[in-house]
Amino acid sequence: MEIDDVLPCRKFAFSIGHFLNDLCASVWFSYSLVFYHVVVKFSNSSAGYLLLIGQVADALATAFVGFASDKTKHGLCGKRKSWHLLGVICVLCSFSICFQVENEAFTSIVSPFIYYTIFIIIFQFGWACSQIGHLSMLNELTSKDGERVALNAYRHAWSIVANIFVYTVTWFLLDKNETR
Repeated sequence: MEIDDVLPCRKFAFSIGHFLNDLCASVWFSYSLVFYHVVVKFSNSSAGYLLLIGQVADALATAFVGFASDKTKHGLCGKRKSWHLLGVICVLCSFSICFQVENEAFTSIVSPFIYYTIFIIIFQFGWACSQIGHLSMLNELTSKDGERVALNAYRHAWSIVANIFVYTVTWFLLDKNETR
C-alpha cells in the first residue's frame, strides 16, 4: 500500500484551488447568453458572438499559457503558482464586469459590444491562467498515480459544489422574485 506523500493541508488547498474558476464557469455557461440578450438587449446573434469570442479567447489563451507556464523558470510564487495567481487576479477583476449593465462613462467612448468583449477576453485569459496553473501543479505535488487520482477527485468534488452553489443561489433569487 502506498503512503500518501501530500500533506492533508496541501490536498485541501489543491482541491479548492480551482473553485473560483468553477463558480465562474457555471455562471458563464448558464447565464451569459440570457444576460446579454435579455438584460443588455443585444440581439441573439450578438449575444452568441460574445460567447464565441470568449471561447476563442479561452482556446488561444489556454495554448499560450500552457506553453508559457512550461517555459517559466521561476515566478513570484513559483513556476505554477504565479500563473495561477495572475489568473485569479484577472478573473476577480473582470468577471463581475462581464455581468454588469455597461458603464456609461466607458461606453460613451466605445460601443457596448466592444466594452463587454474587452472584459470577456480578460476573464477568459485569467480563467486559462488559473486553470493551467492549477492543474499543472498536480504533477508537481506527487508522482504517485493514486495520489493524482485522489487529488483530481477532490478537485472535481469542489467543482460539483460550485455548480450546486450557483444553481441554489439562482433558485433562491428567482423564488424570492416570484413571491413578490
